Amino acid sequence: MATLLAVLPLFAMILLGFFAARIRLVSEAASTGIVNYIYFFALPPMLIAMLSGAKPEKLLAGSHFIGAMFLTEIIIAGLAVLWAWWTYGHQAIGIAGFSILGFSACFSNGVFLSVPLAIAALGPEAAAPALLLVTLDIMLFVIVTFLLENGRIGGSRAALSALEAVATNPIILATLVGLALAFFSLQLPPPLQAFVDFVGPAAAPTALFALGLTLAMHPVNAASAKPAGVVVILKLFAQPALAALILFNMPGIDPLWRVVGVLFAAGPVGMNAYLFARRYEVGVAPVSTAIVISTGLSVFSLSALLLYFGHIN
Repeated sequence: MATLLAVLPLFAMILLGFFAARIRLVSEAASTGIVNYIYFFALPPMLIAMLSGAKPEKLLAGSHFIGAMFLTEIIIAGLAVLWAWWTYGHQAIGIAGFSILGFSACFSNGVFLSVPLAIAALGPEAAAPALLLVTLDIMLFVIVTFLLENGRIGGSRAALSALEAVATNPIILATLVGLALAFFSLQLPPPLQAFVDFVGPAAAPTALFALGLTLAMHPVNAASAKPAGVVVILKLFAQPALAALILFNMPGIDPLWRVVGVLFAAGPVGMNAYLFARRYEVGVAPVSTAIVISTGLSVFSLSALLLYFGHIN
């Protein structure tokens, strides 16, 4: 029931966006503007607000945990890339296409679903590992930004352009600012804090609305259904199974943190995969399709995991 209640608002916003595009309340040009607003102005304040309240000692205590989860994500992303390489060949979709598929297959909807669900189901003790996993996202953001920018530019300037994109990426910068505030026990000036608290909550519903717009404007076809299906299988089934295999066989990890890690890995494809796809205009249709399908199926997969872990505990 907790899982169903957590995902119902997500689907409501997606449907509103889909309906708005269908009746032409929002044009495709306007949808691009909405995505840019989320990417540059709404999501960064939300990340700063979420991470700045984390306890540094809790974050520093999870090195084994974060290493295990990062290994899981890299393996799953690698499997997605290998499948794409085998299916399409190297030249067909390029570095950017491989990158966005790999990113989608391993990136969980942590901020909007997995973190609040873990805390609601497992109690406040789950907040530390859940937020720690959000900080892990910065490594994925850096890697995927570098690869996407490299694929976009190409040539001798690719590496320099990719480094510039990483250094100026608002999502990466916001994550670093939030972590710096947490580790040094700093606070934003009151006017800036008020702005962050006001704008941040708009990120999640606006991003979901934009996803609905994209689904209406880029309907599912045979070409996008196949990669979307592979991403969903890897994300909802292969990744949590691999996470459980690694976490439950690695010594020195708190049992609760192991459960949080598996739940996080079992989350649906995260919204940032869609934002990156739209930002670089690569893989938009399969990524948006994978997000919707995986979010719907996660109602059952996450509920089953919660029941299982509740039973063994």
